Amino acid sequence: MLQMSHDASRVAAKRINDHVELIHVDNPDAVLEVPRRDWEAFTAAVKSGAFDLETLNRQAEGSNVA
Repeated sequence: MLQMSHDASRVAAKRINDHVELIHVDNPDAVLEVPRRDWEAFTAAVKSGAFDLETLNRQAEGSNVA
């Protein structure tokens, strides 16, 4: 599990060849792919609050509304 914030504790990170897949436990159909070359910058952005994983979850929920 990726431990970066309260909400991020519900995110699983899975390394795949050239990228990392982030899967939110509450919405496993929504997968965020982060290129491995950008992983350090991505985690720094999440830790600083510049990138909010919960925002992705809300956007994914909104896109599932018919």
